[in-house]
Amino acid sequence: MPANAHLIAISVFGGYVLFGLKLAEHFMRAAADKMPLRRDVVCFSALFVVLPVLGGSMTAIYLMNGDKLSPILALQVGLTSPAIVQSLIIAAAHSVSKNSAPAAYSGQ
Repeated sequence: MPANAHLIAISVFGGYVLFGLKLAEHFMRAAADKMPLRRDVVCFSALFVVLPVLGGSMTAIYLMNGDKLSPILALQVGLTSPAIVQSLIIAAAHSVSKNSAPAAYSGQ
C-alpha cells in the first residue's frame, strides 16, 4: 500500500475538488434557496472531511483488491465515489418509501 500512497493522495485531492465544486454551486444559488448560516457551516464542514475521506477510501479498497490504477483514474475515483454513494443512498431511500405502505388511522 505505501507504494501506492500517491494514488490515494490524488483521490483525496479529487474529493477536495468535488468539495470546491459543491461550495461554488452553493454560492451561485439565490439567497432564498440557501439554508441558515449555522446549518451551512455544519454541512460544509462535514463535506470538507467526508468527501476526501470517501474518495481516498474507495481508492484504497481498489488497491487492496489488486486493481491497477493510473493517477487519472485515481482522480476520477476521488471525484465520482461520493456521487455514487449519494445516488445509492437516494435510491435506497426511494425504495424504502415505496415499499412502506401509508399507515391508516382510525379517524378515516
